[in-house]
Amino acid sequence: MMHFVAIPTTEQALRKYQAHWLPFLPKIAERSNETIDDLLDLVITFRMQIGVIWDDERREARALIGLQYRKAGPQLIGEVHWVTGFGAKEWQHCLEEIEQYLKDHVRCTIIKPICRPGWKPLLKSHGYRMTHLMMEKSL
Repeated sequence: MMHFVAIPTTEQALRKYQAHWLPFLPKIAERSNETIDDLLDLVITFRMQIGVIWDDERREARALIGLQYRKAGPQLIGEVHWVTGFGAKEWQHCLEEIEQYLKDHVRCTIIKPICRPGWKPLLKSHGYRMTHLMMEKSL
């Protein structure tokens, strides 16, 4: 069984569980064109909260999730910035656990995944709707 486990935003917890989440940073760096040091800085300065998709059977992390929070008027928005791992079809059901965590523990009222287009069908099937379209151009 796989489930979402939030890593507490404390130096002690980050160090204790680093063997589980740290190996995912190179993949995120490769896709984002950020350095591993830049990504690590986001985590250790608590600007990005992380969580893992934990596989009880294999006793290993199968994915890393990166979350950021911001206020918009009275709303607290939880932004899902990082989702990377192995065997995504096996742990996509954990999206509901991430949503529940953001609602119950962080008190978010809106969730905004920032993702690649391939995630659209899954998110739409979970009640998400497209509100904006973000595009980019390298100069």
